[in-house]
Amino acid sequence: MIFGFGLLAKIVLAWTIVFFIVFFNTFQGARSVDPDLIHSARFLGASERRIMRTVVVPSALAWTFASLTPSISFALIGVVVGEFLGGESGGGLGYLIIQSLGTLNAADMMVALVALGVIGIVMALGIKQVEQRLLRWRLEYRKGA
Repeated sequence: MIFGFGLLAKIVLAWTIVFFIVFFNTFQGARSVDPDLIHSARFLGASERRIMRTVVVPSALAWTFASLTPSISFALIGVVVGEFLGGESGGGLGYLIIQSLGTLNAADMMVALVALGVIGIVMALGIKQVEQRLLRWRLEYRKGA
């Protein structure tokens, strides 16, 4: 209600849902770095900044990307529910679903649901591409492995 019923409210709702999932996963990833890797980097003369950049952040990125794929689904659900609750005329797919429900128009409702599915799949594939690019050092993303 603080942000109204427009686009900003939908963005804030989706961001709030995703933020806590990703934040706590990233935090846990940073805490679960192998202490031997940190000790080895210190032994080899790495500064704290270099340890953070080369050891801690890559380890936490794996946890972050593990949480991003389900977060996409939650964000889409949050936006659609936001449109259910405060959709304005000419709104998005959530508004189309509610309008189709009210007029018993199953074809428009199915189009909106299929569009949501396609958007979710495309976003998940995009996250997967970014993950493969940023985590190319991991064994499962190496070519020929």
